[in-house]
Amino acid sequence: MIEEKNAKGRMASQRMDPARVDLLDKVTGKALYIEDLPNLPGMAYAVCLRSPYSHARILSMDSSAARKLPGVFGIIDRENLNSLDLKIDSDTFDQPLIVADKARFHGDLLGIVAAVDLRTARRALELIEIEYEMLPAIFTVEEALAPGAPLIHEDLGTNVALEDSLEWGDVEKGFRDSDTIFEESFSSPNVYHHPMEPATSSIASFTNDKLDVWVPTNNPLRVEDAASQLLGLKPDQVRVRVPYVGGSFGAKDMGTDTLLTSVLSRMIGRPVKLIATAEESFRASARDASVYKARVGLKKDGTLVALDVTQEIDTGAYFTGAAIITNNAVTSASGGYRLPHFRSRGRTTYTNKVPAGPFRNTGKNQTTFALDCMMDNIARRLGMDPVEFRLKNLLRRGESIAPERWKKSGQEGPALTPPVDTDLSELIDKAMSAIGWDRHSPASSPPPELNSRLARGHGLSVSMRRGSQVGTAEAMVVLERDGTVKVLHNAPDVGEGCYTMISVVATRTLGVPQSQVSVGEPDTSNKLKFSGTSSQRTTVQMGGAVQTACKDLLGKMAETAARAKGGRPEDWRVVDGKLSRDGLSLTFAEVAHELQGGEVLQATGAYKRTRAGHNSFGGHDHWAPGIGAVEVEVDCETGEVRVLRYCAVADAGKLLHYHSAKGQIEGGAVMSFGMALYEELIYQEGQLQNADAFQYRLPLMSDIPESFGSIFVENEDGPGPFGSKALAQVSIPCAAPAIANAIYDAVGVRIRSLPLSPEKILRALGKIESQK
Repeated sequence: MIEEKNAKGRMASQRMDPARVDLLDKVTGKALYIEDLPNLPGMAYAVCLRSPYSHARILSMDSSAARKLPGVFGIIDRENLNSLDLKIDSDTFDQPLIVADKARFHGDLLGIVAAVDLRTARRALELIEIEYEMLPAIFTVEEALAPGAPLIHEDLGTNVALEDSLEWGDVEKGFRDSDTIFEESFSSPNVYHHPMEPATSSIASFTNDKLDVWVPTNNPLRVEDAASQLLGLKPDQVRVRVPYVGGSFGAKDMGTDTLLTSVLSRMIGRPVKLIATAEESFRASARDASVYKARVGLKKDGTLVALDVTQEIDTGAYFTGAAIITNNAVTSASGGYRLPHFRSRGRTTYTNKVPAGPFRNTGKNQTTFALDCMMDNIARRLGMDPVEFRLKNLLRRGESIAPERWKKSGQEGPALTPPVDTDLSELIDKAMSAIGWDRHSPASSPPPELNSRLARGHGLSVSMRRGSQVGTAEAMVVLERDGTVKVLHNAPDVGEGCYTMISVVATRTLGVPQSQVSVGEPDTSNKLKFSGTSSQRTTVQMGGAVQTACKDLLGKMAETAARAKGGRPEDWRVVDGKLSRDGLSLTFAEVAHELQGGEVLQATGAYKRTRAGHNSFGGHDHWAPGIGAVEVEVDCETGEVRVLRYCAVADAGKLLHYHSAKGQIEGGAVMSFGMALYEELIYQEGQLQNADAFQYRLPLMSDIPESFGSIFVENEDGPGPFGSKALAQVSIPCAAPAIANAIYDAVGVRIRSLPLSPEKILRALGKIESQK
């Protein structure tokens, strides 16, 4: 257990935080997830028809026997899709609702069936006859770009989805000015988000030209927009509600399944419930695979001069996440290093894999792995201590990541990013100290003789990602007659503690106990805007909106108190949970009782951050750094890696709820353990091979070291409420490069692709033959 004492000598875990607002519901089983919601009258049950092949043309489809099966209410497939009067805009829907011509990945959606129960619906699927023409499947970017490669989307005439770039300075001049140039290459595979709750479940009910949807999503307003457009409805004819969400990590972004459930409900005139299986969830979305290649120019003393990066990114079968993934990969390729000359180019390509989409720290985990392994490798090749090399080249507080101007996608403009607002050296010191690694000790000894079975090593990694980016947030607070305050919003809690954060901001701003504030669940009927629980924007943006609304409510309450009891509104202050002035005091309930007739006290707060200049860094408002320090033990006979100690460090600005922040940071680290050592979606023999919970390896409790934890730096200098900063995604990029660097420190071999499997280590050590 890693903990740090605060200024009063108390351990961080002893902080007197209020309880999480969802704690009792979740630990007692009262929490209702989509599968737990009571059935609506006349409920039909839906199942999806999916392609068993990765690339196959559909020659014929006959669902007549399935339609005649007793208990089947309706089927949507390519035969009747065009008759449903849908408004399909290719700019909104990156993936077809239903495949009409050919399946492009193993799991592509071919149809959806609604029946009286699941057994009948599944039997109907078995009765649908489909004739396929098998096509060559492409599973790597190299295959997709090879001359004469089969086209996944024939109408495009290419398998390239898009290209993007970012540059500043003059890279070629930088290389001419360098004393040494290195070339490096690293790769990361596809992985799955693997939330505990299936990823694509929903309930839809279409009645009287109105649509009600219940869905575990991170962005209900996006579902509202897409469903209203698809069905030709006005936004106020669509209501989206979000119950408890069993994890997301990006997997709960809107899918075609949700939209088809709504279409199906309208078609059959019944509410429809779709509960996805775990195997289907694996085929909903994935993290993109990528290859990171770089040339690095340095001076003799180890000063970085130039970095030129090219990335090949695999977006899978559709464009679903291609734009944001490519932009994030391109703009994060430099990390937090001081680079006078920089160029980053990314090319994203279609393959016959599950479509890539948002994934926690989208597009940046892969670049951090490659970049920080590369920096560690370069330092060692120069004969420098890897930690000292980083400290020499990492940006310091007040410095800018780029000079005044840069080029984004070939267009020149001002480099508008905030200066670095953290001290990375302080964070590095804390991480190393926590695992007992003395930064000032001599450099690591040479790797042990390979006949020594067990070897230990240390590794460090640094992540420097943007804080909260462009977005809009609105919140409403309402004073109830009993004196409680209800917060309305549309920020789904996907497990990270969003509702607790909202509660903490409201109670601290209003000066009342937690029991006096209730936080509603997202419901688009309240018409409050939010850009979605993603990109670690929620604390800064929704927290800021809640804080503004609460301050406005206090002003209105003071006006009511002044009107009823005298004095000026500014004379009334909250003291011990009451409005007070010159010895007079009113509880919140008493203020509510002073309202006239049907008057209701409510206030709305808003936060909006627009894009400034080029969109290279999303118009972000601060930086969110993360540090990972690790000690590992490598078994040179088996190649197994055991993590002995791990510490994650984050600059929180100001913690609003310690235990929620701790869960965020340590949960991200555990997720990164999985990507470092175990996780990979495997495509062989034309199919996805390990898309189920029994074959896809996740970290177990036994994989987590006893010495494991997190440390937070709090300088109260963030843009969020009370000086808070974003930290939801700062730990997930760090464990993989830290462990890879520690493996090198232990046994002297560099593994350049994830996961860091025993087989790869043994091959690098020469213990088993290399693959041909």
